[in-house]
Amino acid sequence: MQPARIPKPASLWSCVATATIAGLAAGALWCLLALDLQRGAAFLIVLLGSAIGTYFRWLGFAGRRGAFCAVASVLIAFVYAQYLFAAVRVAQMLGFSLRATLFKMDWGLAWQVASANLATWDFVALAAAVVVTCWFVLRK
Repeated sequence: MQPARIPKPASLWSCVATATIAGLAAGALWCLLALDLQRGAAFLIVLLGSAIGTYFRWLGFAGRRGAFCAVASVLIAFVYAQYLFAAVRVAQMLGFSLRATLFKMDWGLAWQVASANLATWDFVALAAAVVVTCWFVLRK
């Protein structure tokens, strides 16, 4: 019988790649789910944060490194979703397709539209998502 192997910690590269992919996927999912909601779309990030935290724990990224990567993933999801929300608003206002708007809209316009539509509740939801994500990754 062989002794049990102790898994070696994940490399920084795998944490960064996983955080990026999970953040982009969560941001796209958040935008897709929020399109049908009239109110409360900001707090979907809390649910997605708990899913991201559970996902990082399931992958074995526990501890500080896992919490840092999970929080980075939530922040990526927030920024990407705000970019997508801005693209949806611009496409609706100008009558363009969303695909064309995503490829032609520059970051300056996206920043202006996103910052005009961000409220205090969005940042409260982001803070709650960060706390929930950390709790899911760090719990014993």
